[in-house]
Amino acid sequence: MNKLKCVIYAPVQTYSGYGSRSRDVVKALIDLYKDTWDIKIFPCRWGNTPQGFSDDNPEWKFLEEYSLTTPQLQYQPDIMIWITIPSEFQKVGKVNIGITAGIETTVCDGSWIEGIQRMDLVLVSSEHAKTVFKNSKYTKHNPQTGQQEKVETTVPIKILFEGCDLAVYKPIEWVD
Repeated sequence: MNKLKCVIYAPVQTYSGYGSRSRDVVKALIDLYKDTWDIKIFPCRWGNTPQGFSDDNPEWKFLEEYSLTTPQLQYQPDIMIWITIPSEFQKVGKVNIGITAGIETTVCDGSWIEGIQRMDLVLVSSEHAKTVFKNSKYTKHNPQTGQQEKVETTVPIKILFEGCDLAVYKPIEWVD
């Protein structure tokens, strides 16, 4: 049986919010699909946040066996997943999925809309992010045609619920 080839571009080795989010998504995909998907991780940086998360957390060492050692792909993935900001999304796989926390304002930069448009599906953290991406529009000049082009989001955007592991995070009683 040929396994579906899936590459995930994500800051899994960073000490950042996106690193934590990436690890959660990657672990879930491995747990669900390791028998039917050939999953590879393309670990990336996240700004200036420190790297080496699995070195300090042995329970995450398993990520290393899935990590690509070179930045060059020898094949086109069936599924390419980007866990980063939309301006970094690229059309690499046969199917491209962008996962992003979204935005904390009411309009987004045009480069983010263009990045979203390179995806087949985008997953965001909140209804707010989905609404901002769907409502953000701008006009750009096409240097080849000399025409003005309207740029807006037409890609499906879904909300990916982010919960917490209740085995780790337990309610506590506050004492005043």
